[in-house]
Order: sequence, then structure tokens, then C-alpha cells
Amino acid sequence: MQTLHQIRSMLGSAGLSPRRRYGQCFLIDGNLMGKLLELAEVDPSRTVLEVGPGTGSLTEELLTRAGRVVAVEIDSGLCQLLAERFGDRGTLKLLCCDALAGKHHLAGEMLASLGDEADLVANLPYNLATPLLAECLISTWRALRGGGGCRFGRLTFTVQREVAERLSAAPGCADYGPLAVLVALLGKLRLGAGVPATAFWPRPKIASRMVRIDFDPAAATRLVDVGRLQALLATAFGQRRKQIGSIIRRKQQHFSPQAIEAALTAARIDRSLRPQDIPPDQYLSMADALGQQGSP
Repeated sequence: MQTLHQIRSMLGSAGLSPRRRYGQCFLIDGNLMGKLLELAEVDPSRTVLEVGPGTGSLTEELLTRAGRVVAVEIDSGLCQLLAERFGDRGTLKLLCCDALAGKHHLAGEMLASLGDEADLVANLPYNLATPLLAECLISTWRALRGGGGCRFGRLTFTVQREVAERLSAAPGCADYGPLAVLVALLGKLRLGAGVPATAFWPRPKIASRMVRIDFDPAAATRLVDVGRLQALLATAFGQRRKQIGSIIRRKQQHFSPQAIEAALTAARIDRSLRPQDIPPDQYLSMADALGQQGSP
């Protein structure tokens, strides 16, 4: 595991420096990196996806534990550095690209390299963590339903503390929103160790947290249409401070007021509740009820 001095030296020799544009912060605490690997419980028979490998400190550890590693790095300079360090490793596939093809799709090249199944282990760049995690869960749901894509067994990662709080938020909390609902319906979340800002270089403004999400196939089979659920959550949380009964009376992009009214009745939801007070299971019931009506 690389020290701060080693990281600075490697970057300096390559004429590189951390790029704020990509949210680059390098974990320099070996003990905490060990805790991330412990939380991940890397399976030696499986493929592991690492997004944002940086200078390859975590990559090197993953190569000793996983059956195969697919590392995705958007920074061309870092990609060249990684190629020079690990070019002879037959179990590493290095991709110089964005992990996301737009905001709502995983990169096709990355999916093709991963194959049918994989796990994620990464110190995620701050600027893409939320959409990446959501799309990994959605990709897994689609694969489970026979729609193709990669099936992620588990996602283990370090993210900003505020993102971890949004992922794990319960109904009634200010941080509760679409991402928390999606995680609750498709997986089982476990919070790991806290990571102080001093454990990174350059030092970010806030602390981070380790998180693990295990995809839950049994729970996910209850959801009929993930796209419909996403549209419902966008409709509800787009006006999160209003009572759900007030929201349904307004013209919506995805659903008619009549369709939402019927779904609220089917899910037995009190119209005086605000979106942040409705538990995941009731959003699931609403989404499935909307499907039975042929909406959207």
C-alpha cells in the first residue's frame, strides 16, 4: 500500500498532479485500506471492478485477492502510469474511459469487460459515486430479470460521509430520498469504518465512510419495473416538502393524477404524508400498482 511520499513521487515523475475535475483524492492510510478490503471479503473466484484506481494502491491489493480485476480510470495520465506499473499482469483489464455513458448508463466497454457477474471494490471518486451506485443496482436488477447486463453481487466502497448518510437514511430523515429507497428495495446495506479527511491526499473538506451493499435477489424479485419506480420517486421527491395528496393533484410528467390516486389507495398511503415519510415497501406497492393500470 503506497505512502503519501510514494504517491507524490510517482505523480511527480510522470508530470501529473491530482485533478479536482475528477474528484481525485488518494487514500494514504494503509490501515483503513485494509479495513476496506476486510469489509469487501474479496472472493478469489470472482471479477472485481475498481473505478478510479488512481496510482494503483488498492489495485495492487485486489490483484492478490481477486480472480480478475477490471480497473476503469478516466484520467489518461494516470491510465498510462497504471499501464506501466501493471502491464504484465494477465488478471488485470485496464480501461481508459468514463465508467458512465451519460448520467443513467454504465459504460458499454466496461460492461463488456466485466461479463455476467462482478463485485465492486473502490475508493469512489466523489463526483460520480451516486449515479454509479444507482446504475450498478439497476443493472443487477435487469440482469436478474433476464434483461442482460452485469449482475453485481456486492458493492464495497468509500464515499463522502453525506453520500453514505443518503444511502442508509430511514423514512422521516432529512437525507431519505430516491437513492435510499432504491438501496432498501434491492439490497442489504452495511456501514463500515469512518474515514477522516486526513486519510486522503489532497485532503477533502469532509470525512468519508466505508459502505457495503449486497444485492438481495429475493427482495428484488418483488419489484416489477425499476424504471417505473424511478419515475415514481422522481415525481414524489421532486416536491418532497409537500403532502403526497397535494402532489397528485398537479400535472406530472410521468403519471396522471388519477393513476397516482389509485396507486396511493392500493398501497394504503395516507395522503397527508410527505414523500420523505413513506417507507420503501409502500413505494414498491405504488410502483407495482401503477403497472397494473398500464402507467406510465
